[in-house]
Amino acid sequence: MGIKALKELGALTGMQEIKKQVEQIIQLHRISKLRKNHGLKNQSQSLHMIFTGNSGTGKTTAARLVGKAFAAAGILKIPKGSDEIPFVEIHHADVTSKYVGDAEKTIVEKFKEARGGVVFIDEAYAFTPSKESEKGSEKVVAAMVQMLEDMRDEVLVIAAGYSKEMEQFLDSNPGLRSRFSSTIHFPDYSVPDMVQIAQSMLKDRDYYPDNQYLEMLSNRLWTDKDEKGFGNGRTVRNIIEESIRLHSVRVSQIPSPSRDDLTVLTNLDIKLPHQEVLSEKDMLYKALNQIQGRLLDLELKELITKNS
Repeated sequence: MGIKALKELGALTGMQEIKKQVEQIIQLHRISKLRKNHGLKNQSQSLHMIFTGNSGTGKTTAARLVGKAFAAAGILKIPKGSDEIPFVEIHHADVTSKYVGDAEKTIVEKFKEARGGVVFIDEAYAFTPSKESEKGSEKVVAAMVQMLEDMRDEVLVIAAGYSKEMEQFLDSNPGLRSRFSSTIHFPDYSVPDMVQIAQSMLKDRDYYPDNQYLEMLSNRLWTDKDEKGFGNGRTVRNIIEESIRLHSVRVSQIPSPSRDDLTVLTNLDIKLPHQEVLSEKDMLYKALNQIQGRLLDLELKELITKNS
């Protein structure tokens, strides 16, 4: 299961960096056991991780696969009688309560439910204390810190959210940052990446896009990418599901549809918002602007690292 999970992780678009980190942790665990057998000292390391990035970049999917890989390597101990490792998600809306102490109890229950598996705190920055609910949020975060310590060898905790907001979350309690060993950023997908994701999604559903469909899809993604609330992989899935509905309506008008009719998506099965069609030149300019912005981000990070 571990090798399979790592292969799945590596096969996913944009997941090479996290695959490397997971492989390092697994090998560290293996070597630590060998060192222990030879009477050598080992340094304990936290497994907990921070995932940063925008919506739809695959953070939840990656968290599930990391849990499977760790379980197969013996880092996580699956509860007896269970075929799958526990994967417990914590959302702010599920924890909040008007009754004093209930939120903290819910956190404790969620961690215990995940014993032997993964606690995935989605949009963890929502728990950052604010002026409106500072005391309540502080207690909830304190409860998380306590459970991170009490169950450090029993669960893998992955907290996820937007980069800037996650920094604020980690600073909200003195004990938080030190309990997460690594931060992994999930960048936005490029348009070619998203077209590849779309092809994979369609193949899983026994649909096959023709070249005109893929050209229209690429154009649609370049248009949508600049819109507020763009969801990366989620947006791709929504477009695919819309295309399948449009395809069904079109094919239903064919008296005796062939296998190709039932499986091939064409340019008739995708809509362009506002009928905007970008020229190849426009698409290249958009790509260059995105590359330049990304290079600037990397240069700033290097500068900060050198001066720190």
